[in-house]
Amino acid sequence: MSADQRIILANGSRLLRDMLSRILLKTEHLKVVQEITDRDNLSAGLEQQDADWVIMSLPVDNQIPAWTDSFIRKHPLIKIVALSSDGSWIKLKWLESREEDLNDLSLKELFHILEDNKT
Repeated sequence: MSADQRIILANGSRLLRDMLSRILLKTEHLKVVQEITDRDNLSAGLEQQDADWVIMSLPVDNQIPAWTDSFIRKHPLIKIVALSSDGSWIKLKWLESREEDLNDLSLKELFHILEDNKT
């Protein structure tokens, strides 16, 4: 059994943030530890909450923003999942990896990735 994965929701869209929060409440090994609407508060939130994941909104160009590179270097254990508001684009990024597209992923498959601490 894996340990609970601690998640910070950093979504600009309140609707997406609320939806994810409700869904994640029903999962067994995923725990939302903080919701952040302003990326300037993300680093402090991560240090306070010792999160494993940041789930963020994917901008309209469907690219993870460049600022995440310096953020990941500062917090090398964090993994980022970026979701488009309609769910059609999902991207994953962490220190050892470039952006990885995870399109056509079901919600169940996404939760499996989040729960797997080896990713």
